[in-house]
Amino acid sequence: MAERIRSVLVVEDEFFIAHQLQDALEAGGFRVLGPAATVSQAVELIDGERPDAAVLDFNLGGESVTPVALYLRTLGVPYVLTTAYDKARLASSFLFADALNLGKPTDLQRLVETIRSL
Repeated sequence: MAERIRSVLVVEDEFFIAHQLQDALEAGGFRVLGPAATVSQAVELIDGERPDAAVLDFNLGGESVTPVALYLRTLGVPYVLTTAYDKARLASSFLFADALNLGKPTDLQRLVETIRSL
């Protein structure tokens, strides 16, 4: 049986959306790290505590989340995307080609169910 996910890193630069994601995940029984609005904030959170999973927005105010995804992949931490970018745009990077994108706006119940299934 897979180890239960307890902590979820949220990386999202839009304040309202970040807190919607956080509220939904906490209501689903997860402990949220963040939300982080920048790559540097996300890396600092990961350095402080390795999350069990992560929810990533692709575009953080013009800054790509790619360094965070690479760091998470190196640590073996699964992640999902919540971005309005289409599959073709995401497929240009090996880090996102096969990543599940829940899109924006994000179905919060689906997000919680997806994190539970990782």
